Amino acid sequence: MDQLPTLQQLEYLESGFEVSKILAQAGFPMDKPAFAITWGQIAEEIAHTLADHGLPPDRLEEDFLIDLAQGVQKVLQNDDVLFWRSSIRTFTTDHPTVTAFITSNLDNDDEGPLTEQYENAIRLGDDEAYWPDGGASADLFDEF
Repeated sequence: MDQLPTLQQLEYLESGFEVSKILAQAGFPMDKPAFAITWGQIAEEIAHTLADHGLPPDRLEEDFLIDLAQGVQKVLQNDDVLFWRSSIRTFTTDHPTVTAFITSNLDNDDEGPLTEQYENAIRLGDDEAYWPDGGASADLFDEF
């Protein structure tokens, strides 16, 4: 037996027809898309995602970037396009090639010269070597 529509569904249907009629009379084509994403916007979002992970596009092969854009196109056909930016970022970040670059960058523990100097100083037990002035600016009550 077919299920009868609920009152809310009937209200949605009626108000949908009414709004569609008004918009059509105002010149909005009901059969045309109201929302479009350009390839430029997709390229920009891919580039931002790569830049956020420290991956300049010139380090990547052109075929990879083309493959990435085609994958994004498939994702946008299947996902909710209102969240297209996060869909692109997720697809780009989860791509195996990008993941390989990201994990190799995480293994590179280069936090800067001051951090490295501090880590070396505390390993040796010589905290004063961390200070550029030999510890003169350190707290007088430090007990090292």
